[in-house]
Amino acid sequence: MKKVVVVSTSFGKDSTCMIHGMLRRGEQIDYLMYFETGWDFPQMENHIKKVEKNTGLKTIRLRNYLSFDFWIQRNGWPHPSGGWCTATKRDTCNKFCRLVKCTTECIGFTTNEVKRSKRETIAKKKWNVRFPLIEWGFSEANCLQYCYDLGYDWDGLYEHFNRVSCFCCPKAGPKRREVIKKYYPKLWIEWERLDGLAAYRAEEGTE
Repeated sequence: MKKVVVVSTSFGKDSTCMIHGMLRRGEQIDYLMYFETGWDFPQMENHIKKVEKNTGLKTIRLRNYLSFDFWIQRNGWPHPSGGWCTATKRDTCNKFCRLVKCTTECIGFTTNEVKRSKRETIAKKKWNVRFPLIEWGFSEANCLQYCYDLGYDWDGLYEHFNRVSCFCCPKAGPKRREVIKKYYPKLWIEWERLDGLAAYRAEEGTE
């Protein structure tokens, strides 16, 4: 069977480090798989272009057939432990892996996330799953420094946040709202709009 390697990336510090680390070691990468939520930090687009330019790789951008705006209006804000956003991303990415007949998927969990690597949803995948950063003994701090050394800075996002996935990620905790409101006023306006969509769902549920 032909080996097909899919690298799952959010283009945060961990997955960016994983991409470069794999290339440095001469490892095969067939697809960079990136799920676009529509709620991503605008700064991520510049970062993605830098990674593509530096590596010569092209990103496969995935989206669910229904927007996250639709899902939040239907289901409200996802639960901080995961919820519909995590499930939607997982199902869409798994569908792509099946489509390209993936034999190995690489996920950027670090030594801080060994427990996550043992989740049942990962064990159920029909292809091999690798965690290169765990294999190399890389922590989250190691990954961030590695990326800084390569010249990546995400336009300062990691000066304010530990996670740079969705700007309004429920997993990030309540302090993120304060930081967004203070430093990213345009995103704060967008967050208030999303609150309105989620509130619409809550009002529907009281009928």
